[in-house]
Amino acid sequence: MRIYNNYEEFRDNIEKLVERYKGEIGCYVSITGYVRDYHLVEGKKIPCKGMVVRDISREIEEIVEDALKRFKVIEVVVYHNRGYLKVGDIISSVYVFARHRKEAFLACEYIIEEIKKYH
Repeated sequence: MRIYNNYEEFRDNIEKLVERYKGEIGCYVSITGYVRDYHLVEGKKIPCKGMVVRDISREIEEIVEDALKRFKVIEVVVYHNRGYLKVGDIISSVYVFARHRKEAFLACEYIIEEIKKYH
């Protein structure tokens, strides 16, 4: 499984993948996004107490498949929360396993930018 909505399962799988790919990967690159206490609207900070995030699992699957085709990476794993999230909650987390850091960074940036289009 590449897309998780349970953070504990996601973290457990990351540890297993690190062990599985030892010797094959040169690195993994990750990014984790949190709910801030403000939104930017037309360059102005608007206070925020939380946000609603819908289920975009299907869209994320397509984004990951596209990233695997575009970039020379070994594996991609994504956690994506949904429902009403409070300030400080994790929205999403992306881990990209690769032989080289450049591909890992490029793929990670691509994936998170594509996911952001749905928020």
